[in-house]
Amino acid sequence: MSGFTRSPDPSLQLRQQYLESLEEPQEFFLEELVGLGQFWTHDDGSYAVTHGKTLVEFFSPNPKNSTSLLLHLHDQDGYSTALVKSYDLDLVRSCKELGWIASVGGFLFRKRETRTRTAFHNVEMSAATPVDVDPLWEVNDDFFARQAEITSLAETGKLWTVRVDGEITGCGVSNRFIEDSDAVDVGMMVAPSLRRRGLGTHIVSEIANRVESAGLRPICGCGASNTASKATLEKAGFVSEHQLLSFTV
Repeated sequence: MSGFTRSPDPSLQLRQQYLESLEEPQEFFLEELVGLGQFWTHDDGSYAVTHGKTLVEFFSPNPKNSTSLLLHLHDQDGYSTALVKSYDLDLVRSCKELGWIASVGGFLFRKRETRTRTAFHNVEMSAATPVDVDPLWEVNDDFFARQAEITSLAETGKLWTVRVDGEITGCGVSNRFIEDSDAVDVGMMVAPSLRRRGLGTHIVSEIANRVESAGLRPICGCGASNTASKATLEKAGFVSEHQLLSFTV
């Protein structure tokens, strides 16, 4: 079987075919890595994306070839980890056939059972403006990797500034990153001084309620070690039935 070839761009048609093959929407964290990754293509129509030493996406229109193709790509690229959504059933099967060991790297929330309303006094939420970028960066605590992310989200109408008693104390995000999907990735950031008081639950609930009122579907995710975020999302009505699996190659 022939090997993979580095490719500057993905086949949009193949990526669309892959995304449509999934029973649940794409994970935003992986979508970010895909955007920064190295693309590989195969003559049989398969493709893969690696980011550093991590495989972040793989699709073959002929699933029976997936296991051998993963080995061929490993010989070429030398990736040591594969991040796989638990509902990417073909890739999960191939990883297990190769004897790779899985651990839970994150929780993926694709269901919301209850539409909650939370009460947090003197809180206001409004569409972010350019003047909010610097104050949001000041209260940022590893939620945003770069200040430019805040600017981009504000410019595209995906960011909500949260104020308590008139002071900026966090933000909410509603990111519909795949236009033809009804899925909207939601998230929140709270200043360290106001954590563990219910503000995070309030923000996520409000954002999710607005998304649902628009006839769309809120989704989200968090790292497996981030127990505080997991609890916040669950209090906002989200249920995790899927995981982001980390396979050691």
